[in-house]
Amino acid sequence: MWDTVQRGVIIFFRICRSLVKLLVLGISRQMFRENNPLTRLILILIACICFGELFIMLLLPYIPQLPELEIAFLDMFLLSLIVIPAVSWTVTRPMNKSLLELAGAIKKVSVREDEMLASLIALARQRDSETGNHIVRTQQYVSLLAHRLQVDGHYVDQLSKQSVAALVKAAPLHDIGKVGIPDRILLKKGHFTEAERTVMKTHTLIGVSVLEAARIDPEGYGDDNVITKAINMAGSHHEKWDGTGYPHSLAGQAIKLEGRIMSVADVYDALVSKRIYKKSWTHEEAIEEIIRGKSISFDPLVVDALIIEQNSFKEIALKYQDS
Repeated sequence: MWDTVQRGVIIFFRICRSLVKLLVLGISRQMFRENNPLTRLILILIACICFGELFIMLLLPYIPQLPELEIAFLDMFLLSLIVIPAVSWTVTRPMNKSLLELAGAIKKVSVREDEMLASLIALARQRDSETGNHIVRTQQYVSLLAHRLQVDGHYVDQLSKQSVAALVKAAPLHDIGKVGIPDRILLKKGHFTEAERTVMKTHTLIGVSVLEAARIDPEGYGDDNVITKAINMAGSHHEKWDGTGYPHSLAGQAIKLEGRIMSVADVYDALVSKRIYKKSWTHEEAIEEIIRGKSISFDPLVVDALIIEQNSFKEIALKYQDS
């Protein structure tokens, strides 16, 4: 008699536990309206536990009396037989299928982004008032500076591995805004007049507009995206540390890091390259000039990175010098 009562009490508590779980499910019904794997998993687990407990409750009267520990293990074993296949069929398999589809979609987006970047870079090369080698050199200078800053522990929150890769990839687009500069100014062989210089300065804002238009989904682009890096670089690589640059007269760390890095790379390349209106400077003269601009025109930490990497800069300048 006592055994029957004891089993009845156990059954009663099992029913109560199942009802509580169903109550939790009812309270959380708003959450389960969202169709995603996590909520589906939670729903399936609760359903399996409830039905499993009901099954065990009905089966319990036919099981010989066992110690409590063995009953607990039997309970877990029977629940596992129900939960594992159910989760596999209703959650794991659909989730794996979704992940494969997502991976395929990401790959397609990546390919399209690379194609778009290649087109933009080709356009930038065509409108480069110097030579295509300027783009090659500055990209490699940017890579050296970014990696040096990263190794030395500077701007670690902005120079993750992914961020540096995107920064280097975006470097050839820093002057993309020159597509909007008239040929009579862009291709002029000589010094600009003040009016022409004013027009030339607009290439930074034009570059930002061009790259903003290239965004497929503006809200979906994070800080480590190539297009975002390119926008920051195009719009701020002519700003100066002391706030006397353009187009927005930003100062210090208000200037995007991408622009501060490209500023040093761009100026170095301009100094050591020969132009119709000027002779090329020696590597040593260019380094000295940039050091003079430390904390005035340039981020002091980026200048320090240049000093450490100056031999590599010289090698790149010689390897890809204009013919």
